[in-house]
Amino acid sequence: MEKFLRELWDALIYFLFPPRCPVCREISDERYRLCAACEKKILRLDTYAGNFAPIDRVLRVTKYRGGTRDLLRKLKFDNNLNVIPAMKKILDDVASREEIFSLLDGVNFAVPVPLHAERFSERGFNQTTEIFGEWLSKKNLPLRNLLTRTRATPKLYSLNKAEREKILVGAFAAAEAVDLRGQSVLIVDDIFTTGTTCRECAKVLKSMGAKKIFVLAFASDFGENFSQAVAIHQSHKRVDNTEDRVR
Repeated sequence: MEKFLRELWDALIYFLFPPRCPVCREISDERYRLCAACEKKILRLDTYAGNFAPIDRVLRVTKYRGGTRDLLRKLKFDNNLNVIPAMKKILDDVASREEIFSLLDGVNFAVPVPLHAERFSERGFNQTTEIFGEWLSKKNLPLRNLLTRTRATPKLYSLNKAEREKILVGAFAAAEAVDLRGQSVLIVDDIFTTGTTCRECAKVLKSMGAKKIFVLAFASDFGENFSQAVAIHQSHKRVDNTEDRVR
């Protein structure tokens, strides 16, 4: 009887409050999951094709357009943490993809792009840590706050690449003296735009001895410079086979 009542309650909740796509609000298969149309539009696992030395590789999860942009703006500018479950769901849905395995292979730990103390005080959280922290923990990958932002900088979204480079020179430093010789480090960031922020962070990590530096961005708008691996919405069969081998 208890099981029947629980199932009846679940069915009632589903009827009254069906799961909806966090982007377009259409009914979805699962709570916080993107609908098929939005998945096709914004979900990507692409590697940046340009040279961003000292960064060795940049991988994005979503395209910074439409729905993804709306989610990130709500998080960063409205301090709306209610969008975090949707972002975590997106990461969980790509967690077993071959591109993720390849990127994380041999990585020792991850480092979030830090906020300046003033910005952190205003917002109350580092959005990058909120997005990636739990997901990295599931992969037994430590998230270490090894970097600090040495000065407050203006918001960068309205600046071009040259302006960002000028403003961000020397804006990051080591938070503590750590020897990273022989270590492979993953920088995680919410948005990868011109790449200037991550490059400045990478320079500091290199000065600490890091051997390899990779970047995983939740979103990027560099579509023309990304070499698409296998579009997620077209690779379910191959991925299912990969997951079977992993289990």
